[in-house]
Amino acid sequence: MDSLATMQRIITIQPHSSPFPRRQEIVATIRENKMVSFAFLSRQFRLVPPSTLHYDLKQLAKAGFIQKMGSTRGVVYTIKIP
Repeated sequence: MDSLATMQRIITIQPHSSPFPRRQEIVATIRENKMVSFAFLSRQFRLVPPSTLHYDLKQLAKAGFIQKMGSTRGVVYTIKIP
């Protein structure tokens, strides 16, 4: 079996159980600051387009890593307590 086939097999067997590196940084930032707004995160991650940041936050909330509190302009994000 060649190395490419082995690598493809390893990739397909091991699912992602943790968020992507950028999402891990977002969770770490929220953990350090307890409650953060989108504006705060946007300033921390200047190179990330706002639409991508919104998508990452939505996926992190869906996966149960963070919790969205509030609506519209008053939204803050916190770490979800199990």
